[in-house]
Amino acid sequence: MNAPEFDHVIVGAGSAGCALAARLSEDPRVRVALIEAGHDDPWVWLRIPVGVARIMVGDRALWRYTTEPSVGLGGRAIFCPRGKVFGGTSSVNGMFWVRGDPLEYDHWRALGNAGWGYTDLLPLFKRMESYAGGDPTVRGREGPLVISDIQPFDRLSRAFIAACGEAGIGVNPDTNSGHYAGAGMIQMSTRRGLRWSTREGYLRPAMRRPNLRVFSGAQVSRLLFSGARVSGAAYRDASGLHAIHCSGDVVLCAGTIQSPQLLELSGIGAPDRLARLGITTRHALPGVGENLIDHLHGRLMVEARGVSTLNEQLQSPLAKISMALQLAIRGGGPMSVPGATAHAYVRTNPEFRQPDIKLQLHHLSSPDERNPKQVVLDPFPGFSIGFVHQQPRSRGSVHVQSPDPFAAPVIAPNYLSDEADVAAFVRGLKAARQVMAQPALAAHVVREVRPGPQADSDEALTHYLRSTLFSSYHPVGTCRMGSDAMAVVDAQLRVHGVPGLRVADASIAPTMPASNTNAFAIVVGEKCADLLKGEQRG
Repeated sequence: MNAPEFDHVIVGAGSAGCALAARLSEDPRVRVALIEAGHDDPWVWLRIPVGVARIMVGDRALWRYTTEPSVGLGGRAIFCPRGKVFGGTSSVNGMFWVRGDPLEYDHWRALGNAGWGYTDLLPLFKRMESYAGGDPTVRGREGPLVISDIQPFDRLSRAFIAACGEAGIGVNPDTNSGHYAGAGMIQMSTRRGLRWSTREGYLRPAMRRPNLRVFSGAQVSRLLFSGARVSGAAYRDASGLHAIHCSGDVVLCAGTIQSPQLLELSGIGAPDRLARLGITTRHALPGVGENLIDHLHGRLMVEARGVSTLNEQLQSPLAKISMALQLAIRGGGPMSVPGATAHAYVRTNPEFRQPDIKLQLHHLSSPDERNPKQVVLDPFPGFSIGFVHQQPRSRGSVHVQSPDPFAAPVIAPNYLSDEADVAAFVRGLKAARQVMAQPALAAHVVREVRPGPQADSDEALTHYLRSTLFSSYHPVGTCRMGSDAMAVVDAQLRVHGVPGLRVADASIAPTMPASNTNAFAIVVGEKCADLLKGEQRG
């Protein structure tokens, strides 16, 4: 095992890891190693937004995980893909750019996590962005991540936003302004109609620096220790087993699924669980892998009239040629978006402190849109209004099932195990129906297809939800930040009781920050870079 040494070792070139590697390597004196199991894949579908559907049915760019069955979903197991490519999940996701609810970040600070309130993070969000619109006091203009508006190029998007206004939800031209509630067009991490992930924005420019070395096709199997301190990582690539050492910190940016897995494989976790697998405990930390939170997603689906939808466009060779030309010539059109164009953040009860439901317009309908093997669209023009409970109370876990570092962990989300989540989704479906019934949108509705008008009671709606809800692919929380006995990292992202080790990815979230989690994951990388740079200056 050869063992080069660096100042910092980063595990995972995903949303947070790319940002962290780029920021740390800005100082030419700092030697940075970035280890990634995937590759810098030139696959065209990783750049074209509508290619999300193509990505999800294959394994070229994904870790294809599946959860354990959830009683709350009628015993269904749920597909749980994660990015396995430069840029990580930012290279395979839906590209929606949502910073998160400012009130939720303030909640984190109130829990004792100093430096994680909205005003603390706002300079970092601005530093990340290159966005031409909005208020320049709160939006960034010169950051590495290009953020674009979806232009209201279609009648359906305009009708949805107008219907939200008619329903009393209100209109919000910039969800990322610090004002969260209301309806508007989705902002996306795209440039000229193509995906702009952390690979494009952060990593590729940084790779020109001699002090950053990227190890691709390299899967980390465990952490290395020098006494009680973490001093490096062991990994496997096509040529065998290797080790990397560092004089500073090792930072896990492997994500909500794999960061707790690597901690447990390295002997950091609940001692009884590790002992059952024959793993020697190096440091007892019972919260590792606990507090898994994810967003479920429901759909109200209708047969449409008077608008063109992806249902028929994707079945027509001429329409597909037209879409390709729109993307090539204008950097726009249906291929420049992943099927959704507009959204709304809704308080279903005026007494709620925060929006509790997100509604989202999708230009398609399907009996099983998130089928991981094949997406089948309805044979008629159709659209959907998705609904997502913003702050789910159900909690699950991610744990190793074997000392084999290359075996998938057990993902047990326990979806809908808290009845408050069921009630929230019933409210969300009713809110979607209310928007659908407004004059602006009702003009384009032939009939409600799913769940259908026969689902006219809370019991019937609950049955539909338990049978059809699927993941939004937003897992967070398994290395929770805090100071209590079940917390894994502190507010400086240091793993409690383990010198030389930090976690910087979506797993550190104490609660769900927003309906979309990619911007949050990236800001964690930016935050970690500032923390490490501050310590170096100190």
